[in-house]
Amino acid sequence: MATPEAIRPRQAQDPTRPLQLLFGSKPPKARTAFELHELIEKGFPSETVIALVQSVGLLKDRQVFAKVIGMSERTFQRRIKHPEPLSAEQSSRAWCFAEVLSKAEEVLGDRQEAAKWMVTPAMGLEGHAPIDLLTTQVGFELVEDFLTRLQYGVYS
Repeated sequence: MATPEAIRPRQAQDPTRPLQLLFGSKPPKARTAFELHELIEKGFPSETVIALVQSVGLLKDRQVFAKVIGMSERTFQRRIKHPEPLSAEQSSRAWCFAEVLSKAEEVLGDRQEAAKWMVTPAMGLEGHAPIDLLTTQVGFELVEDFLTRLQYGVYS
């Protein structure tokens, strides 16, 4: 009996590139999904996540940051002045964002193209911009699946 698509475990990509996006040239080591889980549970430093989002030219809008990470604009302002770790939920959302951005860079060639793609409505996502779907786990999976289809030239 075939496993329904909704409960089939997805294959995780190599965490190296998303960790580099989040932490720069000296990312923490996470060789297994359990180690990555522990990093997320501890909470990513807010300043590294803010720096990542601000490094993506088309995503500098604070409302995008609040939407993707799940943080109000007021809290965002406080975190700039007084950095503290993100919650596990916010870190998990930041991880999803970094994973998608990393994969989009790989598929599309560079960060500028990936950023442009993330804010552009896509027919393969029923007219939604990928960035708008990253607010839920299901949306994240839709975006990841669409990127995989783009990577392999399957558009239906």
